[in-house]
Amino acid sequence: MARFLRYEVHPDNPQSRLLQSIALQLRGGAVAALPTAAGYGLACRLDDKLASDRLRRHADRAGRAPVGLLCRDLAQAANYLQIGNHAFRVIRAALDGTQSFALPSTRRLPRRLVGSPGAVSLLHFSGHVAAQGLMALLDEPLLIGLPSTVASDIEQLPSAWQLDVALDVGALPAAGAVEVVDLHGLLQPRPGLSRWQFLEPALA
Repeated sequence: MARFLRYEVHPDNPQSRLLQSIALQLRGGAVAALPTAAGYGLACRLDDKLASDRLRRHADRAGRAPVGLLCRDLAQAANYLQIGNHAFRVIRAALDGTQSFALPSTRRLPRRLVGSPGAVSLLHFSGHVAAQGLMALLDEPLLIGLPSTVASDIEQLPSAWQLDVALDVGALPAAGAVEVVDLHGLLQPRPGLSRWQFLEPALA
């Protein structure tokens, strides 16, 4: 018996009806595995307290990682994160999902997730056409947690995570460290974040 619903989606031409089914599951409170440029990550709706608590419990056992926000595009991200002109230019050059960006949050992020407005959050883009299609259907950002070890295949996800649904596009290219660009000097490298590679922002 499957431990979660698994939707096998074409990696290049994702079937709309399957993406709609996954969107329905997420709106109903599911925790989902979604493909990203950094491997499969856990995602759920920001406003779903039960799902977000479960996601953070399994994806961030040590409680060290800032809130991760998966956004469809920069326009959506700007509603939840403080993105100045320089940050906008840096991020616009890296929308393929290979980098994440440390930015201060706005008041639109739930207080239970960030503690207070201005707290550091991580902006992610999926970098995968199937996940982008799902994000377009949802029309809202998702809370995302990236595991401490690379999961490039659905079969590598720990059973302890208790997923509800997976957007399975097959094996992903092997991913290395999550490259984090700290655009506001807010984030310090921490021992528990073994997959993170901290980079200096490129000069625009």
